[in-house]
Parts: sequence; C-alpha cells; structure tokens
Amino acid sequence: MKASLALIVLAGLMLTGCGGKQAAAQATPAAAATATAVAQTTENITVPAVVNLTLDKATDQLEKLGFKVDATDTAHGKSIMVKSHWQVTTQDPGSGAQAAKGSTVHLGVKNLDDVAAEKAAADKAAAEKAAAEQAAAAAKAAADKAAADKAAADQAAAAKAAADQAAAAAAQKAAKAPAPAPVAVPAAPAPAPAAYYANCSAAKAAGAAPLYRGQPGYSSALDRDGDGVACER
Repeated sequence: MKASLALIVLAGLMLTGCGGKQAAAQATPAAAATATAVAQTTENITVPAVVNLTLDKATDQLEKLGFKVDATDTAHGKSIMVKSHWQVTTQDPGSGAQAAKGSTVHLGVKNLDDVAAEKAAADKAAAEKAAAEQAAAAAKAAADKAAADKAAADQAAAAKAAADQAAAAAAQKAAKAPAPAPVAVPAAPAPAPAAYYANCSAAKAAGAAPLYRGQPGYSSALDRDGDGVACER
C-alpha cells in the first residue's frame, strides 16, 4: 500500500515538472512577441529647430515634446547656470530629423556675452571690408580718370605737333618758291601841253575857238563880256 502511494506521488511530480517546462516554453515566445510589439510602437517625433534660441526656450520646446536636453558650452566649456544667458548654436539631431520620444537632443551653446562680442567683431570686420572696397573703388576711379586725362592730353599734344609740323613744312615750301614777277605799272599819260592864245585870232587859227572857262587856253582877257565863253565871235 505504501509502495503504491509512493509511486503515485512520484508520477505526479514528474507530470508537474513536465507541465512547468511546457508552460515556460510557451511563455517565452509570448514575452518576445510582447517586447517586439512594444518596440514597434515606440513613438518617433520630428525634432524642431532650436538654433539661435536662448537655452531656456529651446529646452522648454524640446521637453514639451518629450525629449531630454543635454547642453554644452562649445566656446569655453563653462558650467551653465542661467539658461536664459545662453544661446543655442548647434543641435543634434538636427531640425526636421525623426527621433524617439524620450531620447536626448544634444545642444551646443554660447554665452550671450560671447555671442555679442562675436557679432560686434563680425560687424566691425564687415564695416572695415566695406570701407576698404569703397577706398579701392575710389582709387580705381581716380586712376581711370588720370589715365583718361593723360590720353586726352597726349592726343591734344600729338595733334598740335602735327599742326606745327604742317605749318613749318608749308613755310619752308613757301620760302623755297620763286618770288612772283613784279607787275608792270602802266606809265601815266603825259600831261597835255598848256595852251596859250595871245588873242582870239590865234585861238581861231588853232581851231580852238570858242574857249570855255576851265578849258586850256581860256583866259579872262579873251572873254570880253565875261560870260565864260571866249572868242565866240
């Protein structure tokens, strides 16, 4: 009787052990499937753009979306005390990337004093560059004007030299040319001989009567009546 009970108990234990192994074997695939399902349902979120924001505002945006934030001073490695005194300069993952909710977004930041100093230096460099470019443009304009003035002066000098040379050649040619022959001046006609008549008979004999006042040979002595006509009879 006792031997029978012992066999029954042993058989029960063996059945229990086999059942436990089978249950464990069945539970393992179920747990794996559950873990896979959980992994597949992990939420991915688009990372927003936070570069150029102050660290406090960037942190608020990222944490509201479920991200963790890790900020590092990329300029001097200083400890970050007041987030509003720092500006985000880089982010990883970048803007628009997909990242799992709960993952960490790494931010590179600079102190606002450093940002202001860099901006002032950049503005100064830009102003100096603009001034240098303006000075170079002014110098080029002056050089171009000087070149144009010189070209105009050279052209005027060349034109004057050519004119002077032509005038000298013309003068030399004129000096070598024979002098024109003098123009003969016609001799003045010999004045008519003065006429004189002693009396009207002589005038008549010469065929000059009557004689009028102003006519050669006329005289008041021959003009007895004084009418300007002598020897009219």
